[in-house]
Amino acid sequence: MQRARPITAEAGASGIDGLLLFDADCPFCRRAVRWLLAHERDAGAGLALSGLDSALGQHVGRHFGRDLARCDTIRYVTGGELYEESEALWRLGRRLRGGWRLLAWLRLVPAPLRNAVYRGVGRYRRRLAPDTDARLEDDPRWRERLDATLCSRLGLPTTLCEVPR
Repeated sequence: MQRARPITAEAGASGIDGLLLFDADCPFCRRAVRWLLAHERDAGAGLALSGLDSALGQHVGRHFGRDLARCDTIRYVTGGELYEESEALWRLGRRLRGGWRLLAWLRLVPAPLRNAVYRGVGRYRRRLAPDTDARLEDDPRWRERLDATLCSRLGLPTTLCEVPR
């Protein structure tokens, strides 16, 4: 069995190819993000992280016509697209190494069923993990703003680079 990489590994903007927006106040969500980061398959690529209700999350949400402050589900941005709920999950599953990559096969399950299960877990997510995990804002992958390089790598217009701190 392979050992998980620590989440403290540096991931510069040049290696980032996705942006994961999640509920940073939710212990279950933080634990899930840590697990995802520890099991990414490609050390040269990585995810940038930010909170749904952060200034960056709000800015990206407005770009895609979504109010992410009122959202309780993950959002994944890559290739200039925003993916939500179970669609984001199976796309994130493609980033994993080893047998965990099989999670990408979730795309074969009809979306209404996938999303119903996703929402069911989401309703109880705050009860599924103790609130003992440290927050992720100190992780080197955390972003408060997007620079031009990162916008380009995510397929986003450079006008999104002007997010206030």
